[in-house]
Amino acid sequence: MAKDQDMPTPEEVNAIKEFIDGQVDADIAAKQCTSRISLEEKSPDPTLIWSFLASLAVEFSDTQDKVVELLAAIKRLPNPIRDGKEHKIYSERTFSDLGYFRADFGDYFRGLKAADPASFHYGSKVPVLISWTRVNALAARLTTNLVQDFRRYALDTIEDALDEKYLKESRTREFFLPAAANQIIFASYPLWNLRNDSEVEGRMDAVLEWNRWKTAFEGLAENTEVSHETRAILREAVAAMETVAQDPERDEWQGKLVQYQASLRAARES
Repeated sequence: MAKDQDMPTPEEVNAIKEFIDGQVDADIAAKQCTSRISLEEKSPDPTLIWSFLASLAVEFSDTQDKVVELLAAIKRLPNPIRDGKEHKIYSERTFSDLGYFRADFGDYFRGLKAADPASFHYGSKVPVLISWTRVNALAARLTTNLVQDFRRYALDTIEDALDEKYLKESRTREFFLPAAANQIIFASYPLWNLRNDSEVEGRMDAVLEWNRWKTAFEGLAENTEVSHETRAILREAVAAMETVAQDPERDEWQGKLVQYQASLRAARES
């Protein structure tokens, strides 16, 4: 159970709100909402700020771009120094790596996937069916902006969506397909660049998979057994795939990923 002193304070929450409302920029809000973590020797658990921001972005989906921008700004902050060294949480730097964000977000992601689509997860006012779609959009945005690399989640969601056992039933079909479409819409460049990633080579044929997804989504977008709303978002996903395939600068994201991965390796070795 979280300790009271670990919870975001009203001042920290207000800093986030002011940023989302456009009253301050991301760098100022990042400093304000993490000031206790930066300055106090016995600082509060930063993962509660991470959890608060992830929940905010799912509860209010129009804040997702702002939340991603704020998390990127937090990553640019100097890491807290403890005993003359950069502070880490399970080998991850507090700010530069958003220490423990990946694990915490993973628990949230998997919890939504396993929950009853008609239920409300952990007191949320948004049903799981919608939250699941939104958390996939958030994961995709975080990946595209290199805040975290959640391509594994994208692959899992897309594979589930195209699994025959889920496609056969309306309940599971309408749960997985919109989530998979959001992964494509908001992470089309990272998913396209799987073909350029040496770490992926040997595990999957990224070109073949891309073409398979596109063909499947095109067919499902015309399938009258699929709801009108889901067919619409599937058409958006197909359009996103066509856009990235025609973009002459589509491979540039991979160069940014290489730099990001190098920084993570350097941090682990330091």
